[in-house]
Amino acid sequence: MSDSQIFAHRGASGNYFENTMRAFWGAVQKGADGIELDVQQTKDGQLVVIHDNELLRLAGIDQRIDQLTSQELQHIKIGKSGYRRMFGHSIPALFDVVSFCAEHNLALNVELKETVYGQAAVLEQILHYVEPLSAVHLSSFDYETMRLVKELDRNVETALLLRKKSVDWQNLASYDVDAFHFHKRLWKDPYKSHLIESGKTLRMYGITGTESFLSETPEVTGWITDYPKRVRKKIKGPR
Repeated sequence: MSDSQIFAHRGASGNYFENTMRAFWGAVQKGADGIELDVQQTKDGQLVVIHDNELLRLAGIDQRIDQLTSQELQHIKIGKSGYRRMFGHSIPALFDVVSFCAEHNLALNVELKETVYGQAAVLEQILHYVEPLSAVHLSSFDYETMRLVKELDRNVETALLLRKKSVDWQNLASYDVDAFHFHKRLWKDPYKSHLIESGKTLRMYGITGTESFLSETPEVTGWITDYPKRVRKKIKGPR
């Protein structure tokens, strides 16, 4: 039995449309320990839970999130047209999802996206929102934003998302973050050795629940997956 945490990637997005309240409910029902979500900022400075900074893929509308007000976004539905269960969802406010996590005792991984990079006032607002949670960390591909988060609050956990060419792999320990998040494709040498030697908290994404190494990788303490039920069955057994 593993004591590592299972994070539902954009909610239980293997079964429900990503970053919607239905997907977050699905994460609870499928035994996730926490939720991974993405946050963007609207034109009027409101924080919303959505991955893309434009609506073409998610709603078939050629408009950017940061060019629309939160009120305008309320009238836009996202999902996959032609799939009744996957269409007609509203874009959640970050505050509402944080409240949901607090109510259901869920850990929370907030990935900071392009529209909030480097903006101290916005990051302070996010930190204020997540303060009531007992288990929360902020993540991003943008290292400078992660450094700014640490300047604002040394106590909050930060996680840098890694790509092959985005960091100095031989000096991972020098990065001022608490954790690294990385795709399972990087769990091979030389990357694997550098990750383990960094001494940071390690969380892996791209997990489907079929990987043979899931129950044999104590170095990884967090799994980020579209299929939390599958992963729980593989590493923890039934709840």
